[in-house]
Amino acid sequence: MRKPKPPAMQRSRNQIATAYAPHSLFTFEGGRGACMALPWSNNRPIDLPQVTIRTIGEQVQEYFAAWAERARRGNGLQHAVPPELSVDRRVLVDDAVRVRLGEFAFQIPDNAGYVPFPLAFACGRCGLHRVCRDVSTLERDAERFREQCPTGASSCADDWEQLDVVLTHWSGEVEPVTPAYRRWSSERNDVVELDRCTNCNEDRFYLRRPPGPLAGWHFECVRCRFPRQLLQRDKPTLRALGPLLDGGTALPAEINMEPISYRASAAYYVHGDRLLVFHDDQHLGLLANTQIPALERLISARFGYPPSDLSDADKERLLIAAGRGDEWRNQADLIAILRMLEGQNVPEQMLDAQRRTIAENEAGWARTVFAAHGQAVPGIAAACRGRADYIRKHDPLRMAVEHLTFEEEKLRGGQMADGKEVSVDVTILDPFLRPDGLDEADLQRQRSASSTRLRLLGIEEMRLIRDVRMCEYSFAYTRTSSAPTVQRDKAGAAEMPVRLRLFERVEVADAAKHPILCSLQSNEGFYLRLDEAVVRSWLGENGILLPAADAGVRIGGQLIEDFEGLQRDPDTRFSRFLDEYRREGALTRRAYPFVYTLLHTMAHHLIDTCSAMSGLDLGSFGEHLFVPDLAILVYRRGATMDLGNLSSMWRDQGDPDVGNQVLERMLNPSSLRCGSESVCNRRGGACPDCVLIPENACLTRNELLSRSALVGRGRPRFDAPAADLVGYLQVANRP
Repeated sequence: MRKPKPPAMQRSRNQIATAYAPHSLFTFEGGRGACMALPWSNNRPIDLPQVTIRTIGEQVQEYFAAWAERARRGNGLQHAVPPELSVDRRVLVDDAVRVRLGEFAFQIPDNAGYVPFPLAFACGRCGLHRVCRDVSTLERDAERFREQCPTGASSCADDWEQLDVVLTHWSGEVEPVTPAYRRWSSERNDVVELDRCTNCNEDRFYLRRPPGPLAGWHFECVRCRFPRQLLQRDKPTLRALGPLLDGGTALPAEINMEPISYRASAAYYVHGDRLLVFHDDQHLGLLANTQIPALERLISARFGYPPSDLSDADKERLLIAAGRGDEWRNQADLIAILRMLEGQNVPEQMLDAQRRTIAENEAGWARTVFAAHGQAVPGIAAACRGRADYIRKHDPLRMAVEHLTFEEEKLRGGQMADGKEVSVDVTILDPFLRPDGLDEADLQRQRSASSTRLRLLGIEEMRLIRDVRMCEYSFAYTRTSSAPTVQRDKAGAAEMPVRLRLFERVEVADAAKHPILCSLQSNEGFYLRLDEAVVRSWLGENGILLPAADAGVRIGGQLIEDFEGLQRDPDTRFSRFLDEYRREGALTRRAYPFVYTLLHTMAHHLIDTCSAMSGLDLGSFGEHLFVPDLAILVYRRGATMDLGNLSSMWRDQGDPDVGNQVLERMLNPSSLRCGSESVCNRRGGACPDCVLIPENACLTRNELLSRSALVGRGRPRFDAPAADLVGYLQVANRP
């Protein structure tokens, strides 16, 4: 027989996917009546582009794999961590993580089911503890509670209070508070449960709740008053580690559950991610393992690498075959003139101009006529062939391909259905971004002032994007910790695995599938791209070297080569949780981490400024980095009706004298001051008083951030002892 369906509730989609996601604990308004949220079978399927579905599946696979790798390190433990204690056993095949996309249902989070939980109660007068085993028998069991009263059913106060404390464990299990106690029986090779008083065999207990910490709570036998500690052992962990207890290689602290209020955040953490939604798979398809040669050609051409194995004769042949032989003859003339001038007393500026023209011609041919020929330079080839081990959100090759797609779909994306431009340069503006009442002369002054401030910020291009499409989704949860490991005092320095668990299955078309709760959003955002020449100068002034490259190669290609070198070293690689960059003063200066920190800090600076000037809270923003292209995207998150905040903010803050107050505030030195200045500088120049934002809005949970990247006066936390940084804004402001 099927169990009756739980009741459903409606909340906002964001709430259903986060605060009320499956297996979360909550109370209704008024704080009474604790419940557990459950997956809901009747949520509608969401229509997503195939490239988005495929990407979500790949991200979930990578998330579980990275989680399992970190959770199973077992630092400080005397035994290996069983794989089923690190991740849900339903994603394990022969102890390896294998996420199967066909086992998921992509749903719109409109509704959630719920049941009362915990089903544990205490008498308000005497403290008698009662527990119901199943919600289906709750009403019948509750009617019998008074029959267990030590003073008799007729004199029972019948004043039952649902307990607001649960027992939970990092395995993901949560249970009502109970005097029952589990232990491992070596004789039976199984878990044994003791639910009676060991002194008199009574099965009724008072729950004593003295004021103060939960550690003071305990049970007391109704008959003999023998005390019983509030202690329970987690069943899945006890089954896995019970045999190790006798030999002393497993610690009781690894198995013991913890009492915690269900109102505390540690009772539940939802896990998910977000991604830009694209419709064109032309470039993104090159990220498949079978498309490595094509990816090498695309990246090489995009960042200005000339084909390394084409001789002049090959170039001439290919250009003639393409009907562009005149271009090669002009190039040959330019090279001949340059060689002649180099032996004469000609100003160096003239020679440099000639060299740039030659390099630009080569780069243009590399992107077009030569794109299908030749081999990538070793650094790019190694990155393209080794990217299978890269974490997706840190993969610079994926960033480069996403930026190219974003550029085609959004930056040059034409008009929306209402006639507005999808993308607008903030120095040019359109009728919807211009302040009211300005004549043409004032508008021209505003454009000029905005251009000046962008230059002083080291920004090459800044655009308002009106149609940033994002998909946010949640698919799993943990308890006691949002990280893959947790430490407790009673376990010493041991790091215990936190198990990442899938949402329980729902019925979808006669099949049981794990729900992935997805929300599609179309909001406004700001795109900005830094000035490459200023970035190169900033790196040079801080003694940070880029990999050697030919003239005409863009910095993005060099950053990709540098990233590939970082990934080969376990001390510098970009892991999912960036543990390598949490160590203080541990790493010498390399280009990619510093450019990443620069872009990330600039994104947070823009978010903080937009939050202050638009009235939106920091957590309502999101960010996306395109590191090789020196670009960032800051966008509004949320599915409410106030989606014009950013464009209205820009319009309202327009000023003929300063261009826009947003840019003026970003330039103001006080905007990057910190209330904990000296302490913040010593800790890397990033704290809640300055550039940190809520972790659920940040790409890296606030890692790889430092005000010093923008204004100097310190250095990032991971930087090995060295001189303070020269700030990017200091370099950009120089004549």
